[in-house]
Amino acid sequence: MGFRDIFKGKASDEIEDANQQSITGDTAGTASSSFPKQEQLANQANGTIKNNDNFAEGSLLTTKQNLTKAVHDYNVIRENLQDVLFDNQQAIQGDIDQLNPQVSSIQEQIDETEKSIKQIQAELEQASQQASAPIVERQNTLNQRVEENQNLTNKLTVQIEELNKELSNLNDKQHQLVQAETDISARFESEKDPAVIVTLADQYRDDIENNKAERDKNAAAIVAVDEKQKNLKEQLQTIHDQLTSDQKELSEVNNQLEEVQLKIASDDEGRSKQLDSLTQELTKNQNELGKLQAELDKKNKELATANQEIDNWLGVPVPVKQLEMDEDSEIILAVDGLTDDQIAQLKSAVKVLTEHGLTHFGLYTNRFDLNLTSQINQWTTKLQVKGGFVSVYNPLYSLQHQGKPGAKYQLPDNAVSDEWNDAHTEQTMVLDNGWTLKIHYFEGSDAVANVDSYQGDHLAESSTLSTEGQLIANRFFNDDGTKNRDEYYSQSGLGILNVRYEQDELSKVELLNAVGMQVQTFDTIADFTEWWMKNSFDQHGLLMGAIENEQYRHLLGETKGEPITLVTGSSLEHDDFKAWAMALPKQQYLADNYQTEMKLIQRLNQPLTISLLDRRNLPVSLGVPASNE
Repeated sequence: MGFRDIFKGKASDEIEDANQQSITGDTAGTASSSFPKQEQLANQANGTIKNNDNFAEGSLLTTKQNLTKAVHDYNVIRENLQDVLFDNQQAIQGDIDQLNPQVSSIQEQIDETEKSIKQIQAELEQASQQASAPIVERQNTLNQRVEENQNLTNKLTVQIEELNKELSNLNDKQHQLVQAETDISARFESEKDPAVIVTLADQYRDDIENNKAERDKNAAAIVAVDEKQKNLKEQLQTIHDQLTSDQKELSEVNNQLEEVQLKIASDDEGRSKQLDSLTQELTKNQNELGKLQAELDKKNKELATANQEIDNWLGVPVPVKQLEMDEDSEIILAVDGLTDDQIAQLKSAVKVLTEHGLTHFGLYTNRFDLNLTSQINQWTTKLQVKGGFVSVYNPLYSLQHQGKPGAKYQLPDNAVSDEWNDAHTEQTMVLDNGWTLKIHYFEGSDAVANVDSYQGDHLAESSTLSTEGQLIANRFFNDDGTKNRDEYYSQSGLGILNVRYEQDELSKVELLNAVGMQVQTFDTIADFTEWWMKNSFDQHGLLMGAIENEQYRHLLGETKGEPITLVTGSSLEHDDFKAWAMALPKQQYLADNYQTEMKLIQRLNQPLTISLLDRRNLPVSLGVPASNE
């Protein structure tokens, strides 16, 4: 029998067959066992619909079956769509995952190239500065001095031009004064009459004196301005000579600097070529980065579109599958440390799985008890494990049931006395060697449960038997009454385990092989249990337990078994829930209802396998997003 999804409901052809049976009243056919409740409904309907007497009931059943078919088809189609959408998302994400390292690699190359370029440029600049620093310093000094002298030359030139203008004005004035004197002298020369001459002398005496005084004053001003201009010209010539000298030297310095730079370039030709090569490489990588970044941006847009499609059509951001298991799958129930709520969860899960045709259940417990039978019966009763068979997975129980059952324990036949106590709960036998046996029986049975052996008043040995009558353990005591060792036996009678004590405290656990040789030792029973879980827990079923149960989580952590973890709404509210879930070897869950399923998806936000114990979640109506295609 191959794997099948026991939670999806009937396949379409099964529903069609059931519909035909309900309409025609044919009771010979049987529905698939993958959905027993539906089958029971179909069989009941087939037995009641005869000659259309109960057409209404048949019509109701047919409608229910049609809806069941529609739900099955919906689940199948939705899962197919989910596969397509997430395959597309994964393909795009795969492209992005390939592009991201390429972009990072190119960017790293660009960063390294830029770093190398800057380093070479800095080295070249440093070499240039070291070689040309004195020349550059002299160049700067000359440039500064040339600039200062040029500014001073301009300033002196302006001053000289102003003096030229002033001197020109003074000369014009002097000429005018001389002309006025000439004009007065001409008046005197044209007159012959002495009286007229005397009259003119009186008339022009002041003018002549004033003209002479003004001419003398103006002549002095001309001399002063001319002297000042002469001094400025001499100063200007000196500055001009300095400027010419500085400019000539600056030209020589510039030539010298150029020669130094050419020599530096010649000396650093190798690094210059390397710089050119790096610059070309940088340009190439920048172009390649641009192309990759454009492709990455394109893929990111495609991914955003794909994610939006997933949200529009599926409503959840992660793929969610339903549990699949074979009809012959074994469900191993973790029964240690169960609370009443966890027992109720397991009981409900067992009921649903049983209704879907699973019959093979197992129990796991790490209890170190000699007789687990009664406890196993209690667990199977509480969890309502019915039909089929129940396997037991337990370290000591597994060792005890190795091999074929051997001979049953026999009470000795050399008793010199054999008595019962008044309550008839204890039988005392005195043997001919002086030993005394106190024998106890299973309640309501004549099967021996325990035999305590005394040597005198000292309890020397206590033997424990199984309900089937095999010796399963002996405890030996020291003379002071403290425990010495426990010996455990398989049902075939071979020693399997020794537990040794010092000062009445457990000191060592010894694991024996088939011939009684010690093969492994442990400090504690817990260490032995851990070892057994890792090395001898030969299970191929699915480990089922409540996520809140610490011992279930520990079992999964040690065995890495395949889990079916029970989750409820209340467990999701626990602060440590996510840490518990992330530690599971596989994300497979049975949720108590649809609301818990949706909260679980939102809480974990990763691919999950989930099925529901209470599968009732039919909406009032279904709808799909509007499409532009």
